[in-house]
Amino acid sequence: MRIGILGGTFDPIHNTHIYMAKEALNALNLDKVYLMPSFCPPHKNAAKITSEYHRINMLKLAVDSLEKIEYSDFEIIHQLSYTADTLTAWKEQNPEDELFFIIGGDSVSSFESWYHPEIILEKATLVLVRRDDESFDTLEETIKNIILKYHVNQNRIIVLDTEVSDISSSYIRNSNLDQCKDMMPQNVYEYIRKNKLYLNHDKNMAWSVGEIKNDLKKVLKESPYMHTIGVADTAKDIAEVFGVNPNQAYLAGILHDCAKYYSDEQLLETCVENNIFISEYEKNAPYLLHGKVGAWIARQKYHIEDEQILNAVKWHTTGKADMTKLEQIVFCADYIEPGRTVQPNLSFLRQIAMKDLDLLTYHILKDTLNYLQNKNQLIDSFTKEAYEFYKEKIGEK
Repeated sequence: MRIGILGGTFDPIHNTHIYMAKEALNALNLDKVYLMPSFCPPHKNAAKITSEYHRINMLKLAVDSLEKIEYSDFEIIHQLSYTADTLTAWKEQNPEDELFFIIGGDSVSSFESWYHPEIILEKATLVLVRRDDESFDTLEETIKNIILKYHVNQNRIIVLDTEVSDISSSYIRNSNLDQCKDMMPQNVYEYIRKNKLYLNHDKNMAWSVGEIKNDLKKVLKESPYMHTIGVADTAKDIAEVFGVNPNQAYLAGILHDCAKYYSDEQLLETCVENNIFISEYEKNAPYLLHGKVGAWIARQKYHIEDEQILNAVKWHTTGKADMTKLEQIVFCADYIEPGRTVQPNLSFLRQIAMKDLDLLTYHILKDTLNYLQNKNQLIDSFTKEAYEFYKEKIGEK
């Protein structure tokens, strides 16, 4: 069978989701399209997501009267968080099915940050439903990059040009419900009102990866922006090897230099105004505060609440003793991403990056200390402590 899968959080489901499913069903002559809610979306704050119970009930109401468009609990039953794993499991159980994975064209900007996108492209044809607000040239360029990077036939990516409206679940959650009444099926609207969903304490205001990237592209110069992308890609690759959530690593990489456009004076002022601790060393080298201020911006502007991500942003400049794996990954990715060319021992560091994270961290700290000592520059106490910690740790191996 020709099966379409439209995944997502569906928090809540709205008319654009249904329109996308219908367009794919008809344009691609599919036998069925399944709306498949995520078990636990790896890129979102689970504490802020409406319960599976309510999301499933709303989905069932939305598809109740539709033909060939159905609700599927496949991801929830199998407790799958990643699309690559979902499509792999589906093909194992239904090897004869031809799969079409449907996403909004706006999501393609973050597709490379997904877990093993090459597996997604192997298991299914990627169907992009282009929205009104998207630049055709930008979308085409992104698709070409994906085809080249993952060596896939261009027929594995299909773009559907539609008149779909630019409704988002986040807009509904963060707006007056009555103003959004026409953006969703009537029975879904009534269900939300009856169950008093999306009150102030339920709202998830976090920006998407794509939205953050678009914003950073406006405020950062080209070179630091390209460095940001390089760090995010590198962090994701390392995370996949060491069993760390690659979506967290990618987002932390995207955010790590989000305060880099602040002047030294702005960094100091932001810290003073928001009671962010400034060490004596940072007073003399205020540019290092972009990690701490970046974590503050990530929380206050982009509404990121994942403490692991925020701490990875905070500590990427100096490092510290006993970092989490995510903190280590962002700290190291910042040093070895492909755009770096002048740091010492890059070839060696890149060789060990996928083999021993502690050894990589140690050598980066060692090279950093040597550089600062040779330049007669002050050394932050956290960097010294980090070096001693990882020197001892690799000595114990």
